[in-house]
Parts: sequence; C-alpha cells; structure tokens
Amino acid sequence: MEFTNVLRLRCSCRAYQNTQITEEQLTALLEAAALSPVGMGRYDRIQLRVVQDPEILDAINADFAASIGSVDACPTYNAPTVIFVLTRREDPELLSGANAACIVQDMSLAATDLGLGSVYLLAVCSELKDSAHACALLHVPAEYRLTSALAVGYPAGPAGEREPDLTKMKTVYLR
Repeated sequence: MEFTNVLRLRCSCRAYQNTQITEEQLTALLEAAALSPVGMGRYDRIQLRVVQDPEILDAINADFAASIGSVDACPTYNAPTVIFVLTRREDPELLSGANAACIVQDMSLAATDLGLGSVYLLAVCSELKDSAHACALLHVPAEYRLTSALAVGYPAGPAGEREPDLTKMKTVYLR
C-alpha cells in the first residue's frame, strides 16, 4: 500500500473480531517496532511484551477496571493481541514516552498496511505502571515501567478513509 493511503486509512480501532493475527503479521509489527526511531539508538533500554493470552488480557482489563472504579472498563477493547512497550525507570519520562510513541505509531501504521486495526493504549499503562499484579502478569523487570501499548487485531467493521484537514491544528509559518 502507498504510504499516503496508509496514513489516510489509519484510525483508532476499538472493536475487534475474535480472531488472532497471524505469526507473519506479528513479525511485521515487531519489525516495524525495530525500525522505529529511538533516542540515541538505545533499543537496549526498551522491551516489548506481546500478549495474546486471553486470561492475561482479561486480568489486565480487570486490574484497570478495579483501579479506576469502573466495572465496565475494557482498556484493551478485547483485541486479541496487545503489545506493551516497557522503558527503563531511570530514563526521563519525556524521552521514554517519545520513544514508545514512535514505536507504537510505527506498529500502528504497519498494522494498517496489513489490513489490521489498532489503537494506541496509554491509559492502561499509566494507571497500572506501579501495579505489582499487572507487572507480574507482564513479566516487567523492576528497572522497567509500562509506558504504552498497542492493541491490534482484525477490525469488527470497515474503517473509512480520512482526508487531511489542515484546519484541525493551528499552523504558524515563520518564513
């Protein structure tokens, strides 16, 4: 798919089919993560956790729901695959967040190119980054923190193509 088409088709998907993505698709997403820009090329300061076990995802959803006091909360949107991005606790949060955002964005674009739906998950990581139970479920080493994640799977419905709207954000030209 042409890159501009990928950009136009990429959207946040919050409803998924109950079908797991293929190993080839997962590999393509992980390759996109490995090609993402990371500050100073320090990929050794980032870890990924690919979760496809429904019991672990259910437990993460339950922990989040309990944490915010809402039994209906489902931060992973029942996606069959969630890829969590872990960053070093000692690294500045701004740098860690920027690195994780680049990784998630590139995986999201790769997912769109593969015909998959995806959504950037930040709230679940922000809420559970200090949860001993969630960190144990995800095998998060003590020196790492949950920073962001991407839910991915086959969308439950079709995604519409978007057109760029240059009026959405103010742009100031300094020429």
